[in-house]
Amino acid sequence: MKLEAVKLRLVLIFTIIVSIIISKDTYANGPLPQTQVQNPSPWAKEDIDKAMEISLITERIQGDYKNPITREEFGELALELYEFLGGREIAVEEGNPFVDTENPKIIAANKAGIIQGKGQNKFSPSEKISREELAVMLYRTLQAAKPRFDYSGDHEHYFNDYYLISPWAKKAVDYLYVTEVINGVGDNRFKPKGSTTREEAIVTVKRIYDKVLAAERDRKNALIVSRSGTKRAENPLILKLKNLIPKEPGKPYRWGGTGPNSYDCSGLVYSLYKKLGINLPRTSRSQAGAGTYVSKNDLQFGDLVFFARNGRTINHVGIYVGNGKFVHSPQSGDVVKITTLMSGYYANSYYTARRVIH
Repeated sequence: MKLEAVKLRLVLIFTIIVSIIISKDTYANGPLPQTQVQNPSPWAKEDIDKAMEISLITERIQGDYKNPITREEFGELALELYEFLGGREIAVEEGNPFVDTENPKIIAANKAGIIQGKGQNKFSPSEKISREELAVMLYRTLQAAKPRFDYSGDHEHYFNDYYLISPWAKKAVDYLYVTEVINGVGDNRFKPKGSTTREEAIVTVKRIYDKVLAAERDRKNALIVSRSGTKRAENPLILKLKNLIPKEPGKPYRWGGTGPNSYDCSGLVYSLYKKLGINLPRTSRSQAGAGTYVSKNDLQFGDLVFFARNGRTINHVGIYVGNGKFVHSPQSGDVVKITTLMSGYYANSYYTARRVIH
């Protein structure tokens, strides 16, 4: 009898130990405590809470608000906005324009004219959406949902990095900026290739939703232009150069190269200015004699900046593109790139600058 009692106690102890181990393992692999979930930033919380109240936020982006939003996630959010703004119902029939997604919301958004692919029938759903892509999707969403709105007018705003904005995105960026739907990132820059967090995207969508409701409440057929653009009569050669430069980064350095697929430093300058109808000497030392002198503090877009490794003999040249940066083809093994001249090697070896576009 005593032996059976001992066995019973042992079985009971073993059962308790196993239960404790299982419960610990279950907790360890269970959902993260609420404190470990990314909550909205204080500046975004009110708009996100209101957007959730009206079910404007898609379920998949509720949480981890500081994570970059993907093209697919924002495409779904844009379709949600389209439907909230009273866009016509999209019937998704057979046929998918994309080979890398079967998401019916993305297909519907494409059919509504809100989104497009990135070539070769690909949508790139998992890719982070760029700021300029987001602006274009929003602009198309507004146009699709409110085709009777007036989108005409001169809305140009020249950011310091305006030349980096893709031509197909400039109209959307300009319009959404002057209507205060989107903002810059400081120092009058837009950073078109930068990413956007989920909370930034949600706040932007909530903002355009509010502005459309306000326009309709006031019986207006357009968003209120609450910012003035900064259009200026810019030299047409500068405008052309701003469209040429974004095509060059990434092309390899090649000694003696003058393009179109590779360059040395002076070859890049020589080639781009030749396209402007300006014939410059071929070497950096000779190019330093062209145009007129300009101080470093007075640099403008398009000025030539020269460098001397030993402080005396010019050995490198680039083109100033604003915000303390210049585009150049550095050296063998490198590629055409945009670099700061305000710190590091190029700040120390900076020699002079010349203005050839007046």
